[in-house]
Amino acid sequence: MSQLVFASYAPPSPIPNPQSLFPLSSMTIRRLSNKIRFQLIYQDETKFGSAVTGQCDTTIRRYCKSIMAHRQQYGLADVVAHSRELLAATMIPGGLADLYASPGVLREDWLYPDSQAVQPVVLQLEHNIGESIATLKLSPHLLSDLASYLGEWQQGSHAPTTTVARELWDVLNDYGALVQEAMPATSLSSHATFVGHSTLQFSDGNSSILFDPFVLPKSEVYPPNYQPLSLEELGQPDAVFITHSHPDHFDLGTLLRLGANTAIFVPEVQRESVLAIDMALRLRQLGFDNVHTLSWFEERQIGGIRVIALPFYGEQATVGEVLHPEIRNQGNTYLVEYCDRRVALTADSGRDYLGNVKELADTAKERYGSLDILFGGYRGFGLYPIQYLFSSVARYLTFVPEKIWQVRQKMMCDADDVIDVAEIWNAKRLVPYSDGGAPWFWQRGLGPCLDGSQPHIMAVDPTPDHVCQVASQRSGTRKDGAIASPVSICLLRPGDALMFSQADISVKNQSWPYVNSSGSKTR
Repeated sequence: MSQLVFASYAPPSPIPNPQSLFPLSSMTIRRLSNKIRFQLIYQDETKFGSAVTGQCDTTIRRYCKSIMAHRQQYGLADVVAHSRELLAATMIPGGLADLYASPGVLREDWLYPDSQAVQPVVLQLEHNIGESIATLKLSPHLLSDLASYLGEWQQGSHAPTTTVARELWDVLNDYGALVQEAMPATSLSSHATFVGHSTLQFSDGNSSILFDPFVLPKSEVYPPNYQPLSLEELGQPDAVFITHSHPDHFDLGTLLRLGANTAIFVPEVQRESVLAIDMALRLRQLGFDNVHTLSWFEERQIGGIRVIALPFYGEQATVGEVLHPEIRNQGNTYLVEYCDRRVALTADSGRDYLGNVKELADTAKERYGSLDILFGGYRGFGLYPIQYLFSSVARYLTFVPEKIWQVRQKMMCDADDVIDVAEIWNAKRLVPYSDGGAPWFWQRGLGPCLDGSQPHIMAVDPTPDHVCQVASQRSGTRKDGAIASPVSICLLRPGDALMFSQADISVKNQSWPYVNSSGSKTR
């Protein structure tokens, strides 16, 4: 019996694949195309929805449909101005009250959706953004070996001989997801490469590690001389480290290409909740067999690279008091020591009831020493709680105490905050990151649009250049003028790298095809 079943669709041919028109020898070596993206679709049978599928956010919006309608009629500013009355009106049966066991106490089945009721059922193949070219139902037999198959085919392989694998191979080949191209040669050097958004590659010349790999397909919709870095160009990592489970940091579509045996280190999540996916569980479901959890201040040695997991503060529902403080967006930040350099990455950090990334910087400096480079998030994301409804984390709204419904919450560091962190940590360089940076991100709603086609709203989507501007005017007097931060701001575009020599650090730039508002090239 066939183990691979197609979902209902009309088979399109968006990617011509001449190889599929003619029989090819089973000895032909093919590998996965870097123009295809894989995405897993989960079946969610939980009562209120889980974080794995985002169905929990759909539930919140359904309960708050009167607020959604109010925005359509009066605008978001009016929603914020009347947020207390609007939210109070939803606290009724059939509204948000359904999620509370009593005032201020959330239901157990909302806090902890049944993880067994959320299962991967479909592998979706995508080409350009939003362009699905095939959806393949996953049988249990295929699911348990999916990481093994795709990881092997990413590196290049002959056609498999087992029935289940061969059926998947043939379907991928028919849809142009397998190509007969040689794997490009990669050479390791001592560097820190900004792949884009929150994805970083560190190499000491012998070993290489990836953080938050979110690698997107190349496409003709991007400038021909500016394309996403592919996993082929980056090379197979010795290990992967994840900061937290939001989909732009924990991307299973990318991880599947790295194979079942790649060492993957994830934050410890003792029980999957509406705020944190149990990443180790979800990886093992797909056949990954080298998965490890890291608690705060644990460390691992990968060749000559030392990685220390540090606390992740911020990107929670509030900056202070919160309902059910035992439930949080679990995560790690990281400190990396290699090539006689000390580098930290803080992703979407900020402040919450457990701590502040600025305090972490002080503690880490005393314990481990000053930084050479800080990769720091700078987006800020200052939102009134009711605005969560219109974001990707509507679920956060339920954790906000009623008394602060009209108090703005800043989920992450803004430009001033991240410069503070760099100064406290005594960093020589600050690289703004974790905010998109290229069209393959901003076309997905990640980060500001930098090609001049849309106006910038600094309160929502500050540009990386904004960090440079803020750093240039940190203090000053009327007599002396502006005084800049002592920290050097290093502006990297996706694809750029910091190259390490024994004496210095230099920047290796990729082509950047866009201009700023004055008409000059920006870097």
